[in-house]
Amino acid sequence: MVTDQWRLPLAGVVVVDLTSNIAGPYGAAILADLGAEVIHIEPPKGDDSRRMSPTEGDASAYFFVVNRNKSFVTLDLRQHKDQETLNQMLATADVFVSNLRPYKLTELGLDATSLSSGFPKLITAYLNAYGPNPAELNEAGYDGVIQARTGIIGVTGASEPARAGVSVLDMGSGMWLSIGILSALYQRSITGVGSSIATSLFESGVNWSAYHLIAHQFTGEASTRSGTGHPAFAPYGLFPTRDGEIMIGVGGDAVFARLVGCLGLEDLLADPRFDTNSSRVVHQVELKEIISLAFATYSSTELISILRGADVPSDLLALPEDLLRDPAASSQMTKVAVNGHEFMIPSLPLRINGEYPPITFPS
Repeated sequence: MVTDQWRLPLAGVVVVDLTSNIAGPYGAAILADLGAEVIHIEPPKGDDSRRMSPTEGDASAYFFVVNRNKSFVTLDLRQHKDQETLNQMLATADVFVSNLRPYKLTELGLDATSLSSGFPKLITAYLNAYGPNPAELNEAGYDGVIQARTGIIGVTGASEPARAGVSVLDMGSGMWLSIGILSALYQRSITGVGSSIATSLFESGVNWSAYHLIAHQFTGEASTRSGTGHPAFAPYGLFPTRDGEIMIGVGGDAVFARLVGCLGLEDLLADPRFDTNSSRVVHQVELKEIISLAFATYSSTELISILRGADVPSDLLALPEDLLRDPAASSQMTKVAVNGHEFMIPSLPLRINGEYPPITFPS
């Protein structure tokens, strides 16, 4: 585990983090994990994420995820003296991050135009719900709401539409925000001048839906839900075994040949319904019935052993909490003591010189 903050890539970078909820704070948390000094500004009532269920003391599970490795300052930006304090902080900062709505940024003089004139080296980074569309610039939006708008809920689930079980647009938008900030820091190292970065949950959703958008333009057909399957590959998804279910992914003809070979179903390779991936997608219902009958004679663990032995991607169906007992995840988990309790928190999924960045949290 990395212990020396100055060995981390962003050591020495100062970030003023005026964000709340999930997406904005998560983007700033990525910078903090990478070594930046991130100062999280909270209103007197505390960040909304402190009260997201479940809670522990004055914080919550989400608060631990999106505000680790930060220091905290309370400011009431309705007060002139606290506005002055924020301006003093920005004078020595490298990055300012905010997900205040654009009209509020303008009211407070925290929009990109205002800040660039006073702090030309400062990098400003903004995240909102719906992006630059003037008609929705100041609209409120949450992950699930925008999953619906961008089609993600429409193609998720089996018989009924479903929200993705993790906050893909919140976390994804935070990632885009941090990527933009990193690019701006690099550019400033060359030009000496800061720039403004902006993203939104809506733009992230549009980007995540790219495959479905292009597939529709190819075929003219409406997008459909695939459950655990995949519209581009077959067989793909959850399949029943003698004692449960396993997930398999067959991403091409060579993998399919290995799959049927280890199951004794080589005759399928000569069947025109299944001899190419495109044909298998068209006939995936029939194919799933055949594969399921073969899988039903095996337990999940013995079948995964057979499939992996044939280099066919496969794994057990698990719950997130099962990761706490998964040896493959153990090195990524960091034990953090908060309010007298110990928690395991996943580190940033990046290894720097073979080591995960550390996680700390004020107790």
